[in-house]
Amino acid sequence: MLENFAFAFNAVFPILALMVLGYFLKYIQLFNDDTLKRMNTFVFRCGLSVMMFCNIYSLDNLSNIPLNLMLFTLGSIILLTLLYTGIAVMATRRNDRRGVIIQSGFRSNFAVIGAALASSLCGTEGQLLATGIQAPGIIYFNVAAVLCLTAFSGPGGERVSSGVICRRIAANPLILGLFSGVVCLILREFIPRNAQGELLFSLSRSLPFLYAPLNSLANMATPLVLIVIGAQTDFRATSGMKREIAIGVALRLVVTPVLGFLMAFAAQRAGLISLTPAVVSVLLAFYGSPVAVAGAVMADSMGCDGELARQHVVWTNTLSMVTLFLWIILFRQTGLL
Repeated sequence: MLENFAFAFNAVFPILALMVLGYFLKYIQLFNDDTLKRMNTFVFRCGLSVMMFCNIYSLDNLSNIPLNLMLFTLGSIILLTLLYTGIAVMATRRNDRRGVIIQSGFRSNFAVIGAALASSLCGTEGQLLATGIQAPGIIYFNVAAVLCLTAFSGPGGERVSSGVICRRIAANPLILGLFSGVVCLILREFIPRNAQGELLFSLSRSLPFLYAPLNSLANMATPLVLIVIGAQTDFRATSGMKREIAIGVALRLVVTPVLGFLMAFAAQRAGLISLTPAVVSVLLAFYGSPVAVAGAVMADSMGCDGELARQHVVWTNTLSMVTLFLWIILFRQTGLL
């Protein structure tokens, strides 16, 4: 049991530590509001976009994607997104907070800790499965987040036309990064290989002068996002949004894992998937990890309540050390892990 808690702690505490560092640096006035605003814009337009590209490009090939598990996870998360849209509309009158609540409900930090969590629980098999569904999962998380944040941007209740939403999605840096990575992944299937099975052309080997700075920028994105989120977090603002914070945290850490695994058990009974320990570890990472850190940057940059999004990131990462530990204990006691 102590080992399980240590794992959950080690998976989440580094994220919290960087946010605390950012909060401290703002407290000692190393950052000011203008600097943080510029850093926020930079990491959204450049860092996260390149990180999305590199995450997709790092997959070996399209065959790494387990089709049945991919279709199930996408189908289940689409249903949860629709459910949370209704909950968010009823939960608050603030239009700029509705998209943030929806995003917090369905969008986990699978891109950052998903593969690591699955690998720690089930070794190489878990890591391969997590990597396989990472591309479609990340694509859906970002496309759906852009849709939700665009549709519910601004403090009023005004509706945004579908044309405006489509243009914003097409111009979103994260979507552009994801699209570029998918294009490269598809083109890779047509590149010939040598006798050893190695590609005759790849960015990392053929154009290292280009790939190296891209990789460095991608590696820098997540730590910088966490520091900026910590620096921009204002705990004094919680008094006016306690209800929305509680709903977003509950959806992410409790409701989504419960509903997700109920659908998984139903899918297993229907013969659609098999809940092996590796699959359970992947689904736990997919449903049970805290809110994606990029969501706070996106909310701020797209006219939504960035403070609420930051509070969701802080509190879900803090409380997930407890919830992940409890989920791991539950599944190990029942023999699923």
